[in-house]
Amino acid sequence: MLRGCRKKQVPSRSSKRRFVPVAALVAFAMFAVCGCSSGKQPDPDEYIKLGQYKGLHVDRSSYEVTDEAIKDELDMLANAYADPDGNIPEVNDEFIRDISEGSFQDLAAYKAALADQMRSEYEQFYDLQYYEDLWNLAVDNAEVIKDFPPEYLQKKTERSVISARKYAKSLDMPFEQFVQEKMGLSVDEFNAEAIDYAKVAAKESMVCAAIAKAENITVTDEDIDKAIDEYVSLGAFDSKEAFEEEGPERLEELKEYILTSKVQDLLAQYAK
Repeated sequence: MLRGCRKKQVPSRSSKRRFVPVAALVAFAMFAVCGCSSGKQPDPDEYIKLGQYKGLHVDRSSYEVTDEAIKDELDMLANAYADPDGNIPEVNDEFIRDISEGSFQDLAAYKAALADQMRSEYEQFYDLQYYEDLWNLAVDNAEVIKDFPPEYLQKKTERSVISARKYAKSLDMPFEQFVQEKMGLSVDEFNAEAIDYAKVAAKESMVCAAIAKAENITVTDEDIDKAIDEYVSLGAFDSKEAFEEEGPERLEELKEYILTSKVQDLLAQYAK
């Protein structure tokens, strides 16, 4: 019920950025664009010299639900329920009982539940940030010792472009309009950034593959089935068969996502 009360809010803590860089296409696609491939790919040992990835240390951000943060949420909630004339209701016990259909009897109960939900959201966010920071450090510590194969870079470039086009389609926007309005780029600028990003994605893929090879990390059929079941349960696909209809490229992306997650879990286990 709490989520239902908040669902009408137009603003959000994550909607302040106007433009989206090419690297953020990862967040638009369901699976990671730049993960490490679990399929056939060049031997990472030929291209990457791993640096330190065990015993890494990064500062882990703390989180706190402040009174100010609660007030901001309540202000957004009130604005979301403004009437057609723009009159904003007062957030009081009666208002909370009304919008929650009696699930919360007073404002104090709603604020307590809201604080718990926000605390959970913050915890998830900072956990993800911690994993990302460890991963970025492991990638930075690795050295590229040989140029990546052109066809390998081309595949990475194409995947970024495909992800962008899929996201534009999901928004029912022409690709050129999506690139200009959502990313602040011309198509030519986007293509140039996609090429640059492919080099970053290639290094990340090779680093991940090298760590997976060194640590004997693999993706099993059970891992894949479990991940697909989770996506179906979340409504991303109607069924396992619907996922399989997406084709081998989608399956490869899922394998990359799983393997990347396993490697990042290992980095967290090794971290100081």
